Amino acid sequence: MEWIQYLQGLGVILLILSLLPVMAHFYRKYQLRGLLSHRIKVLEVKPISFKAQLLLIEVEGKRYLLGLTDKGLTLLTELKDGSTGSHSHPNA
Repeated sequence: MEWIQYLQGLGVILLILSLLPVMAHFYRKYQLRGLLSHRIKVLEVKPISFKAQLLLIEVEGKRYLLGLTDKGLTLLTELKDGSTGSHSHPNA
């Protein structure tokens, strides 16, 4: 009689342990779905020095130029329609 209770307890423990990876998979899947927002897109990153970068991002259809340094993030400008195309520089 003791062996049957022991085996039942062991079976329950094994069942719980086998369900943990499945539950962890679904938890990560649904948690990441909320984090993967399609409203914010990084369109381009341009390094300008070792510790500074320019970022072109799009948020809900609007484009912004940001400066990123080791000190922080700065909004440089909001780009209006037509200002995101490539401009030829006379010295280029």
